[in-house]
Amino acid sequence: MAILGFHVVVCLVAITMISKLLNRSSFIHIFVTNGLYRFMAPSNSELKSLMPPTKEKMSQRNRRKREEEAEGFNVPKSSPFQLKLIEVDVRDLVNFEMYTSLHWLTLCVPICLITFSLSEIYNYALPENKDFNVSIVFLLVVLGFILQMLTALTSYLASNVEERGFMLSIGAVYFLFSFIFTMNVHRVFDIQMLEAYDLLGNNIAEFIEKSEVFENGTSIQDYRPTNPLMMYISLSIFFSMLSAMLVFPNFRCALMYLKALEMDGKIRKLFDHAAFLLPAFILAFFSKPIVYQLVRGPRKILSEDQIDILRIYLILGWLLSKFLTRVSHLQAHLNISYEKVADLRNESGKVKNYEIQGLITRYYRYICCAAIQYFGPILLALFFALLLKVTANISWLGLPPNSDLPTDLQTLGPIRFIFNAEICRAFFSFLLVTTLLINFSLQFMGVVYHTYFVKG
Repeated sequence: MAILGFHVVVCLVAITMISKLLNRSSFIHIFVTNGLYRFMAPSNSELKSLMPPTKEKMSQRNRRKREEEAEGFNVPKSSPFQLKLIEVDVRDLVNFEMYTSLHWLTLCVPICLITFSLSEIYNYALPENKDFNVSIVFLLVVLGFILQMLTALTSYLASNVEERGFMLSIGAVYFLFSFIFTMNVHRVFDIQMLEAYDLLGNNIAEFIEKSEVFENGTSIQDYRPTNPLMMYISLSIFFSMLSAMLVFPNFRCALMYLKALEMDGKIRKLFDHAAFLLPAFILAFFSKPIVYQLVRGPRKILSEDQIDILRIYLILGWLLSKFLTRVSHLQAHLNISYEKVADLRNESGKVKNYEIQGLITRYYRYICCAAIQYFGPILLALFFALLLKVTANISWLGLPPNSDLPTDLQTLGPIRFIFNAEICRAFFSFLLVTTLLINFSLQFMGVVYHTYFVKG
C-alpha cells in the first residue's frame, strides 16, 4: 500500500479546501436561501404615519418622543400597514442563531459527498487497489458533526421549560419503544442483529486468543460475550437521546410540509408527498414480508445484493426530493409571519410597535434553525446509508461482492477482522432503520398535532 494513496490524497485536498473556504466563502445561498423571500417589518415612521395626527404642544411632543423611544408606542391591531417582500440576504444571517453550524453544514457535507464519490469511482475503476478508503473516516467525522449540531440545536431549544419537558418525555417513551424494538428487530426487519452479535463475540474471542494477550490454555469461550443485554440498553439509550434531539426538527418539518401543500401546485405537491412518504417506503424495503416476496418468494424479482443497493438508492432519492422541495418548505416557514399579522389584524385593541416588528422578524431570525431542522434528519440517515454501503461491501450495480478483491477496510487488520462486512451490515442497517423509524413517526405525529390540535 502506498503511503499516500488516492483516497488519502483526495481527503487531504478536501480538508485543505474546507480550511481555505471556511472564512472566505459561504454556500448557504446555493443550498438554502436561493429563491427565498422574507417579509420586512414596517419601521416606526411607517407605523406612525398610519396613526391620526394629534395637536400637541412642543413640550408634550418632546416628552412623548422620549417615552416612545424608551417604551415604544401603541398601534391599533387593525392598522393597514404593508409588509414588503424582499429576497433573503445571506449577510443578514451572520448574527442569527445557529448560523455557524449551518455554514459548516453547507460546506462540509458537499465536499464530503464529492470526496466519497471520487473514492467510489476510483474503487470501481481500479477494484484491485489495496489503498485504505479514508473517506470512511471522513464520513464518520461529518456524521459526528451532524450529531453535535443537532445536540447544539437541542440545547438552544431546551431553554424553555415546557419544551425541555416535552423532549424528556419523548426521550423516555422512545427509550421503552427502542428497547422493545431492539430485542425484536430480527422478527420484523431483515436485520440479523443477534447473529451479528454472536459473530462479533466469536471474532473478539478469536482475536484475543491469537494475540496471546492472556494465558495460554484459556478457552475461547472465556472471552466471548454471550449476553446481549448491554447492547440492547446501550442502543436504546442512544436512540432515546436521538429521538429527543429529532422531535422538534420533525415537528417543524411537519408544519412546513402542511404549509407547503397549501401553496404548491399539483406537480410540486407530488414532490412534497414523496419527501414525506419515502422513509416509510424505505422501511418497507427493510421489512421481512417485502424482502421475502422480492427476494425469496415464488416470483423472485431481485437478488439480495440488488435489494441492498436499492435501499441506498431510495435514501439518495429521499435526499434529492428534500433538496428539490426545500424552497417551498422554507418559504412556508417564512410565510408564517404574514399569517400571524393577518390573525393580529382580526383582533381588537392595540399593540406595541416593537411587538409587531418582533412578530414579523421572529420567523426570519429562526431561518438557520429551520434549515438545520429540515436537512438534519435526512443527512443523518444519508451518512448511515453511505457507511452501510462502504463497510458492508455493497455494489452500486447490485452485484455480489468479489471475495478475491481487497475490501475497503482490509488494511485495518484486526479492526476489519473483528468488524467484518456481516457485522457492519447488521449494525449500520439497524442504525439506518431506527433513524428512519424515529424520523417518520415523529413527523407523522407532528402532522397530526398541527392538523388537529393547533391552528396554523
